[in-house]
Amino acid sequence: MKLVSVDKLEPGLVVSENIYTIDDRLVLPKGTVLDEKDIARIKAHSLYNIFVEDVKKNVEPKKEVPYENLSYAEKLKQTEEFIKFKEHIEENAEKLEESFRMIANDTMPLDIDKLTEPVYHLFVEAGGTSGIFDMLHNLRDNSDAVYMHSLNVSLISNTIATWMRLSNDEIQLATAGGLIHDIGKMLVPPDLVNKTTPLTEYEQKAMRAHVTKGYELVKNKDIDVHIKNCVLMHHEKRDGSGYPLALRNEKIDHIASIVAVANVYDEMTARREYRDAICPFTVIENFEREGIDKFDPKVIMTFLSNIVNTFIANRVLLSNGKSGEIIFVNPDHLSKPVVKCGTEYVNLSSKRELSIISVI
Repeated sequence: MKLVSVDKLEPGLVVSENIYTIDDRLVLPKGTVLDEKDIARIKAHSLYNIFVEDVKKNVEPKKEVPYENLSYAEKLKQTEEFIKFKEHIEENAEKLEESFRMIANDTMPLDIDKLTEPVYHLFVEAGGTSGIFDMLHNLRDNSDAVYMHSLNVSLISNTIATWMRLSNDEIQLATAGGLIHDIGKMLVPPDLVNKTTPLTEYEQKAMRAHVTKGYELVKNKDIDVHIKNCVLMHHEKRDGSGYPLALRNEKIDHIASIVAVANVYDEMTARREYRDAICPFTVIENFEREGIDKFDPKVIMTFLSNIVNTFIANRVLLSNGKSGEIIFVNPDHLSKPVVKCGTEYVNLSSKRELSIISVI
């Protein structure tokens, strides 16, 4: 192992220690075989020296795929709009963490307008409701469990409320409720929040306390009662199977009902340290099967009928190993669209043995 100046890095050098920024963010993990893009990334973070192994490895040149052969998602990730959105949402996630910490420590007031302002900027950068899921679907390499999730849920809640054609005031409430719904996790032990393996039954019970802890934190703050209810009720289910109060039907705040759907969708489709992201179409299928019983029918039906359309033109991998582009959504079977695989048109609603296993 040796310390090498960033200016002298070459492709093929092997990183011998995790590389972190000054503020302790991971840049590259130990064992990475550097290529030109890795070196550019290190330099972009203004680092001076890193530790590398004494032995250099050969780097096979990556074959460039012709642009016209790239999938919709691959093309999107190359756009300036996506690159900026990714950078800005990551920056805002860091700022949100600091804001939540200061609010929890009572060293900063809970100013909803100030907290949600970045969300509206992100919404505009993404191109509004037509583009927000394009961005979020392609950010699934991020595994942050709280702050990125909070921003995602805020953006999704805003979008659902907009699809429902709610008033501007209610859209703002859903945006704010989505943003601070998990603020109680600041009051849960960090080793539990950041655990990289599945929680035990005891740990799940302790984690569920974030709901009541969060509500205790905000209940006397000068914010709208619907926002407070989003903190308290975002895990409630209409059939009474939720927590902490096992509320049923209309006893659940209607704004919190929006946040509940956004929360489940983002949580399930995000990658975690202990599991891969669940395919959105698997989540959509689960929503079709049991969503009406567990969530506000107006919310879940609006969400489902709109979310599937955001996947039109996306390339997907089927359970038989074939890939193709979604060209049509079946209104009666939203999780089973028509996929064009080469010259073949596969109607998943009539081929029940097949399913979409990933968006690629």
